[in-house]
Amino acid sequence: MGVRNIFKQRIVKFIFFSFGSIRTKMVLFFLIVALFPLLLFGFLSYGKSSEIVNKQYNEYEQFAVSQLDKQIENTFEQMYVVSKDINQYLSDPTLVILKEEIPRSYTEFIEIKNFERYLEAHKTYNTKGIYLITNTGYYYGNNRLDIHKLLQKSFWKEINSLKEGDLWIGFYNSDHYYTGEKNEKIMGLVVPIESQFGVLKGSKLLIETNAEELFSYIGFLENKLHSSITLKNGKHQVVYKTKNAPKELKTDIVWNNQFDAYGWDVHVRIPKEYYYQSSNVIYRYTILAILFSIILVYVLAVVFSVPLTKRIKSLTSSMKRVSEGNLDTQITVTSHDEVGVLAQSFNDMVNQIKELIEQISTTERLKRQAELRAFHYQINPHLLFNTLNSIQWKARLLGAKEVQEMIYHLTEVLHENLNFSDELIPIKQELQTIKHYLKVQEIRYGQTFEYIEDVHLECLDYLIPRMTLQPLFENTFFHAFEDGRGTIELVVMAKPEHLEIILTDNGKGMNQEIIEKLLIPKHQNDKGRGIGVYNVDQRVRLHFGMEYGLSIESVIGVKTIFTIKLPKRR
Repeated sequence: MGVRNIFKQRIVKFIFFSFGSIRTKMVLFFLIVALFPLLLFGFLSYGKSSEIVNKQYNEYEQFAVSQLDKQIENTFEQMYVVSKDINQYLSDPTLVILKEEIPRSYTEFIEIKNFERYLEAHKTYNTKGIYLITNTGYYYGNNRLDIHKLLQKSFWKEINSLKEGDLWIGFYNSDHYYTGEKNEKIMGLVVPIESQFGVLKGSKLLIETNAEELFSYIGFLENKLHSSITLKNGKHQVVYKTKNAPKELKTDIVWNNQFDAYGWDVHVRIPKEYYYQSSNVIYRYTILAILFSIILVYVLAVVFSVPLTKRIKSLTSSMKRVSEGNLDTQITVTSHDEVGVLAQSFNDMVNQIKELIEQISTTERLKRQAELRAFHYQINPHLLFNTLNSIQWKARLLGAKEVQEMIYHLTEVLHENLNFSDELIPIKQELQTIKHYLKVQEIRYGQTFEYIEDVHLECLDYLIPRMTLQPLFENTFFHAFEDGRGTIELVVMAKPEHLEIILTDNGKGMNQEIIEKLLIPKHQNDKGRGIGVYNVDQRVRLHFGMEYGLSIESVIGVKTIFTIKLPKRR
């Protein structure tokens, strides 16, 4: 009896002491106030969130499946359009006549090469190959195809029974190529050729597209969305099915789609537990959030106060504004405690960031100006030296009249080259300098070269860096032509997004190594060849950005093409 009384007394004392504490009362008050709203809004939020997430997941799944459908259909459509275009081309005997499989004359060899170039021209970025295969197994296209392995594939037996107007589409590996990865997935389209002329009679058109991207997307649906995918062709044959797919249940979520034009079926199945997995996760996290919130309320009620929370929120808001780019944000410091020191440090950091950004901006601007000037002052002296030598030679042989004319045109050219007042000038002004330069070369070499100029009128007022074209003309005369003999063609045209200047000569051309020496600084030789060409590329990039500049194409002994890409700026 005495022990029971002592125990009761201790319980009463503990309760009285606990509820008599202000801190305990505040904790209990906050817990009670927070508990009911947390439970109410937590489960309401769970119900609404689950509904929204399930709806969004369903929409996402439908979108992902539709994207797969579109990707397959677009690939089909792209291959079909190419096959139709080539078939129409081959059905016209006036365009292509392939009398013999193996050319017996140079004319037939050229016809075959032109036809193979026509096939190559229909390739897109993911086209593996386009081939015309005759009844005898001879094919036209690139030489990477192992035709014997291709004809041994199982699907080729089905192709032999195709009639005009039919087509075959399927998947297979790329082990019938001499080069490349042997296990690469390929989607193939085979269409009988409608032409009955020459070797085209009974031949078939094969278009192969790289299907790795398609299968990577299928893999994404299988791995990330836990989907089971089945693809069937027009004959209801399974051409692809997910490996180790779970057993099909009536509760599974299923999407079906059929391509009427090709007869293919796309079947996507997702187990119910994966479909509603997000809802279960929300439920678990809702419970955890409620428990965590109760603990957090308790901790905040015991440790923190409202003014401290307010100051921290003010600091957080200021940090967010700075992260959004507002560097004029400053916090008013009202105390010298830890939060006050943090606020002061934040203010100092923002000021230092502003100063650093201004310094970087100024440095980059000065650096850009210095680079522009450095490139501009690297004037190629070959023009001056060669022209003076020509003047001396002409003075001995022809007299003062031509010397005077050469000096005049040379003066005009040098006047433009040494004029640093404007970095950017209209194209018509640059073309005027080129005319003076060509006149100097005409006096020097005689009328040994032909110059063709095709400039669209709307391009004349577009801006170009000064002395952009002359270094390219110099390269043609001093490295491409022999004794100034040849043809130069200049084309200036406006594309939808940019401006293109194309300079073509029929000189001796250059190999890839020389092209790299012209465009890469570390490859500049001691004699200075290519400095002018390199400067043209760098000045265009420094003025307008790295997406613009100079590119070079060349065929040795045939031609060289300089292409300058510029923005449309007046």
